[in-house]
Amino acid sequence: MDSLFGAVLTQLPEPEKDLLLSWLQVNGLVVKECTSKNWKDFPNSVRMFSKPSKELAKELLDWSIEPILCGKFSSEEKQTYQLAGVSMLWDKPFQKIYTFPTQTLVEKKLTWVVFTKNQILDQNISLLLKSMGYKVYTEGNSEFLMKRLLVGPCHFLILDWDQLDAKNLVPQLQKIKGERAFLSIGIKDFFKEHLYRDLKMGISGISEVLVDKRDFWKVFLESFPLSEDSEEIKSWKETSRSVSKLSFSFQEKLIPVSMKQIETNIVSASPHLLYLETMDRIDLFRWLELL
Repeated sequence: MDSLFGAVLTQLPEPEKDLLLSWLQVNGLVVKECTSKNWKDFPNSVRMFSKPSKELAKELLDWSIEPILCGKFSSEEKQTYQLAGVSMLWDKPFQKIYTFPTQTLVEKKLTWVVFTKNQILDQNISLLLKSMGYKVYTEGNSEFLMKRLLVGPCHFLILDWDQLDAKNLVPQLQKIKGERAFLSIGIKDFFKEHLYRDLKMGISGISEVLVDKRDFWKVFLESFPLSEDSEEIKSWKETSRSVSKLSFSFQEKLIPVSMKQIETNIVSASPHLLYLETMDRIDLFRWLELL
């Protein structure tokens, strides 16, 4: 499993920052507190910055270092960082520091291909999927996309039809889809002009599901963990054990009036670890649906 991020951008009070630092170290990460001027002096470490900025975030991303925002940021600040290319935000109360994920989940045997022609959207989607253990390829042009689909494997293809040349792309994808099996999620602005014309070009024949651009993150984030229609996603598992215990009777629910020893079963529930781990990672991306 790989680290989810290479840098932490915080605006935290000192006690919370120290707690975060300790949590990261307990999880096996080598963390160095840095400034925007000296962070390059600490290779092979997770850099922690107490004075983040949009410029710093962009510089880190240019060096292929994935930052995560940690703490409370205003709506304006969130939008600024999202436009700079930041994908992850952890803003839960620090009593829940145990939900702060540090590594990707175990690798899964499913491959996603993403083609939106929007570098930031590509990055957001790719990082989300990689955090959950999926293999992801993002393509920048249709020629490379076709080669990727022909070479495979591809189980899921994400397309932003508002950014693509459907007239040329649909016939090529129809041919490949007749030879290789994959599922496709299409992003589309349902309120954009010429929607019916675009549908007639065959985009709905390529993408089994078309999602309105405004709803994409809401729908996508609620779709994990992947499961069959008929399979109820259970976040809790039940266990039972046989016990011998004292049973009491009370007068007016306050005064004990009798007791006896009985044999009974106690049923308890505990969270499914994989479900919780998946949700912890999904939560890092929920801010994107609000922007």
